[in-house]
Amino acid sequence: MTSIQQKGISSERISQSTSVNVDDLECSICRDLLWKPVACQKCETPFCSTCMNRWLANRTITCPTCCNTYIERKCPPFVTKVLSHLQIICFYQANGCQEILPYEALDKHEIECGYQFAKCPGCQLEMLKKDFVTHKKSCELVPMTCRDCKLMYKRNEATTKHTEKICLRKQLKRLKHEYKESRGAIQKLNIELREIRHLYSSIKQTVITFEDLPSAAKNLLHMPNVYKGFRWTKISYMHELLAIKKYSKSGYVSSFLPGDSLHVAFFGETATISIEPPNETFSLVSIMACAAWNDDLELTITAYRKSIEVNQHSVILLFGRPQRIMLQWKNIDKVVFKPSGGTAHPGCDEGPGAHVSLTQLTIDDLSLSSSDFLTFD
Repeated sequence: MTSIQQKGISSERISQSTSVNVDDLECSICRDLLWKPVACQKCETPFCSTCMNRWLANRTITCPTCCNTYIERKCPPFVTKVLSHLQIICFYQANGCQEILPYEALDKHEIECGYQFAKCPGCQLEMLKKDFVTHKKSCELVPMTCRDCKLMYKRNEATTKHTEKICLRKQLKRLKHEYKESRGAIQKLNIELREIRHLYSSIKQTVITFEDLPSAAKNLLHMPNVYKGFRWTKISYMHELLAIKKYSKSGYVSSFLPGDSLHVAFFGETATISIEPPNETFSLVSIMACAAWNDDLELTITAYRKSIEVNQHSVILLFGRPQRIMLQWKNIDKVVFKPSGGTAHPGCDEGPGAHVSLTQLTIDDLSLSSSDFLTFD
């Protein structure tokens, strides 16, 4: 905050008891006593800081006295020293203030002076600041806020708008709202905790990203009959370079994850993955997949154990944006992927339609020997 004083101090406010010669302490712009002075670096002429700011705002950047480019500097020390010896009458003397203060104490006093006018926020009556505290205690229109229920009301409304019953009802409503928010926050934290646990457990899991398949940079290739301990049926794969070169408008191009494998698997009809040898089981934790040509493509994933359906999940895939589909299916031996529906993504009208790009599979609980992990037939 600052005092109301925004330009030079009138000479009439200088106390008669002051023996200082003030002729050289006049602002060259407002012709009053300097207030919070600054000076020109070239000629060292002092000005009120507010006067100088107004001067520069309305004119070119020139000094009012020497016509050179104005560069501001601190007021010369001798001027500041002389000003500090002055005794100044408070601006609010006309309202009753009898204070006469040292120049350097004037600003702080006028900010806090009890003889400046203030307006009551309730009845809008203007009064001296020193009387406001007493007035506020009795004004019937002063706005009040209950510490307990936070309700805002005017003092004269206490018996109608802020009864004990209303206060308790408001507190109960606020507590219910806080409980609801806290419950939502706790649920969110629980979800995050579960995700963290899944991520932690995935350290011990196997993520299949197709990075070690023979290069499919020139042509589409079928998945080997047995790869990573699984038998793959009606699933092919391609290299990122091939996707960019031949299928630049497709979702294949953006399905390659940064820093991940240069291959993605894909299928356009019902495809299966089954454990090899058949008497083993595994757990499918999650897959990452996206639509290659269609918007709103539905993918239905079904899990089997000994030819009996044990789990099923359907999801709408995004075009070209791989999404992680959490499954957490345990003790299964076969998974069937069935894509269907959707409409051609803009610019992909000539595409083959319901194709799915498969970028990752996360599996667990495989009982395999090392020789089973990579076999090409």
